[in-house]
Amino acid sequence: MAAKSVDQEIVYEEFEPFCKWQRKEDRDFLEIHLQDFKKEQLKVQISNHGVLKISGERPIDASKHMKFYKEVAAPNTKYDTHAIHAKFINNNLLITMPKLKPSSPDPTDVSEPVSAPVAAAPAPEKVTPRLGGNVPAAEVQCQMQSCRKRPFMGSKLAKMAASLAVTALAAVVLAAYVHFMYKSTVGDDSN
Repeated sequence: MAAKSVDQEIVYEEFEPFCKWQRKEDRDFLEIHLQDFKKEQLKVQISNHGVLKISGERPIDASKHMKFYKEVAAPNTKYDTHAIHAKFINNNLLITMPKLKPSSPDPTDVSEPVSAPVAAAPAPEKVTPRLGGNVPAAEVQCQMQSCRKRPFMGSKLAKMAASLAVTALAAVVLAAYVHFMYKSTVGDDSN
């Protein structure tokens, strides 16, 4: 009986798992279908920049493994990243992402509120697997809209920045005036 080679290379087969979003008022759920995976074969992490990193790897046979890697934006301005948690139940990884509660307005801020028209977000497309579990790659991708805009800066911060800019400009103008006066005074004494 021949012994298996220790140096046998593992071949990785990458795939895109079937994902489904459920959106609620206070939290969003991401459900990822992972047939034949075990909890120990999965990894869920969140970066300091609010990126959810989901990966997994499982053996198919002695020389072949199946793996996936997925990144999902979970911005700190929308989700409570410290409260995000995941459960693996019945071949499904369920990631719960609680939304941040809107902060109460500052009673000392007397500025006019800024209003803008609000456009309704497009409804996510429904993805239905075909018979036999074969799902086209175009239908498999998760439906998530991520906002890359900067968070709204409060009016207090904007006022402080404007005041600082005006103060810096005044200091530059004053320094130029002092320099001009010094040059004109020194120039008059040399004649």
